[in-house]
Amino acid sequence: MVEIKDLNDPRVEFYRSLRYTPPLHIQSRVFIAEGEKVVLRLLSSPLKVHSVFATLDFYEKHNSLIQAKDVPDDKQFFASKSLMETIVGFHLHSGIMAIGFQPEDASLEDFSEKVVVLNQINNSENVGLMMRNCRAFGFDSVIVDKYSTSPYLRRAVRVSMGNVFYLKVRHSEDLNQDLTHLRNKGYQIIACEVTDFSIDLFKFEFSEKFALIFGNEGKGISDELIKFSDVVVQIPILRDVDSLNVAVTCGIFLCEIKRQGLIKNVVN
Repeated sequence: MVEIKDLNDPRVEFYRSLRYTPPLHIQSRVFIAEGEKVVLRLLSSPLKVHSVFATLDFYEKHNSLIQAKDVPDDKQFFASKSLMETIVGFHLHSGIMAIGFQPEDASLEDFSEKVVVLNQINNSENVGLMMRNCRAFGFDSVIVDKYSTSPYLRRAVRVSMGNVFYLKVRHSEDLNQDLTHLRNKGYQIIACEVTDFSIDLFKFEFSEKFALIFGNEGKGISDELIKFSDVVVQIPILRDVDSLNVAVTCGIFLCEIKRQGLIKNVVN
């Protein structure tokens, strides 16, 4: 292990000024895991870990798990909680962090039969909650379009409670092309949106293969994708309520699909 005593120690450069996503993280395709539960989930996940930065008591408590993950000794950093807070630039609840390597984007060929699609969703908390919903209800394949927030941003990872580590995520540069590919493979394209022609969620029978699109928090799904979709489905709500939060909507849809018996196994 390496004790960090100097605020400017270059060995913890990945942990510096984390209030906003550092360009270094994007360039290096790494992400930050923050908090004991999230870090432990990262250490237990299939993803590779670059380093751990925590107070000494965390190492004493979880040494066997850290060693099992093969985190190099010179990448096991420890410091006082106060120094860690100065380095990262904000208050830490637990003084436990780790840097993980973002996995390569998933191939459409590796996707399961049920896919969740994010269209222009740019709130990190909503994205994180949706990742948590996906794993909770047994969905493991996610497409994030180029206008949406990455689920590997710090706040999204934290809100997902690390459940994103177990999902197959694809950052799509051409969502129409990806959805066309899925349609050609037999997937039904379903838009989750409130329109005059939407079908009631609780009267709709889902097929075995589908891609479920959720849209922007304020604008909803783009008109282009609404027209592209095979069917539009909505949650029945009171007329004087405009809409539900997108993460809440996602949870209700996924729960109903599971209730219909279409999710046979829980994601590992």
